[in-house]
Amino acid sequence: MNKTIFITGTSSGIGKATVEQFAKQGWNVIATVKNNYIATDLFKNLPNVTVFELDVTNFEQVNAVAEMAIKKFGTIDVVVNNAGYCLMGPTETSTMEQIKAQYETNVFGVFAVTKAFIPHFRNNKEGMFINIASSSAQLNYPYIGAYGSSKWAVRGLTECLGIELAPFNIVVKAIYPGTHATKIFTKLDDGTGEIKNAFQAYKPYYKNFFSAQSSLSEVTSPTNIANEIWKAVNDRKGKLHIISGGDAKLFAFLKKILSQRLFQKLQIRSIMQPASKGEISFAKWLMGTKTGKLEVVMDKNLLE
Repeated sequence: MNKTIFITGTSSGIGKATVEQFAKQGWNVIATVKNNYIATDLFKNLPNVTVFELDVTNFEQVNAVAEMAIKKFGTIDVVVNNAGYCLMGPTETSTMEQIKAQYETNVFGVFAVTKAFIPHFRNNKEGMFINIASSSAQLNYPYIGAYGSSKWAVRGLTECLGIELAPFNIVVKAIYPGTHATKIFTKLDDGTGEIKNAFQAYKPYYKNFFSAQSSLSEVTSPTNIANEIWKAVNDRKGKLHIISGGDAKLFAFLKKILSQRLFQKLQIRSIMQPASKGEISFAKWLMGTKTGKLEVVMDKNLLE
């Protein structure tokens, strides 16, 4: 009997690549998208993929979709919490409404989907949750305070549930991607606009920090994460926290070997001056050979 995986946020990037990976391996795949019209032809060549419309911030809809998925397939074996987006900008100039919305999707949405499937896994005495966090949940970066901290919350939930659900043979893992060629940067919530005068104070440092990213056209492919998810699902006793991507692994290593002050000084340097040609070349090397196009939508006036 084919196994079944439930994946949120599958219209592009990591979610889409994961759907394709598991579908090609013969799994039944339930792919959720926030807007159904986006998915009309998304997986038309993959007959074992079922698409449901799902806004993870609509908790009643989350429960209804989970119920429909269980009813249709009988058993759900794995749930991947992938849906999310990024609020980018100085904390001072981001609105509280923006910060709240960031948590609604990236944190409360994960809670809602997880809670919807825990009873099913507990009754089956088996199941696995894979939570897509971020390298910013290993160390946070400037100008993504809400996004990064939301991913720290996902990390905390993962660690909690890994213990809480262990008596029911439920495994909980998290993956921490670095910079990948996904569309998360084309879905940015711009947190630079609440106090225009205040942003002018941050602008030179903001520009310096993104000088390296704006010079990268090719970064690690999202298939890299899909492969990590595939390995994690098929190795229940493997790592619970999986760092993926050259940049994510490097910074995690540096944080481990450097003092807290020295590591912070390294990060402060990234906003005090633009990236050098050598640093940009090194960043490109870190992305590896299996790359995709980095798509960034950002007001160019912010970087001029």
